[in-house]
Amino acid sequence: MSETSIEWADYTFNPWSGCAKLSAGCAQCYAAALPPSMRRGAEWGADKPRVPASDAYWREPIAWARKAERENRLMLQGQALPKPRPRVFSASTADVFEARPDLDPWRDRLLALIALTPSLDWLQLTKRPDYAV
Repeated sequence: MSETSIEWADYTFNPWSGCAKLSAGCAQCYAAALPPSMRRGAEWGADKPRVPASDAYWREPIAWARKAERENRLMLQGQALPKPRPRVFSASTADVFEARPDLDPWRDRLLALIALTPSLDWLQLTKRPDYAV
């Protein structure tokens, strides 16, 4: 997805798309109502497959982190205060902590990516905090 117009985030990153509605709060799920092209054609439901992003897409946050590091180095050299770390709204078309074993490899990959990009603040929204162990 890349840069966003969301005022509280700088980027969006959707490692996969698709989810199962969990509660009454999911009745008006904005992600399920997005056009198929914005959710990789994923369908919502417990028995529906999740659709992963491409490897090229997974590399984008590395570039964002390098850009942030480069900008902060330049600012520090000029004795200016570093800018706040860019915020990445992650998985707006999925729930990272959906309790599905088939998501474990992608979830592990996302957590590794987050660890590799300490110059970014990752924002995870979930209705399943009990699975976020």
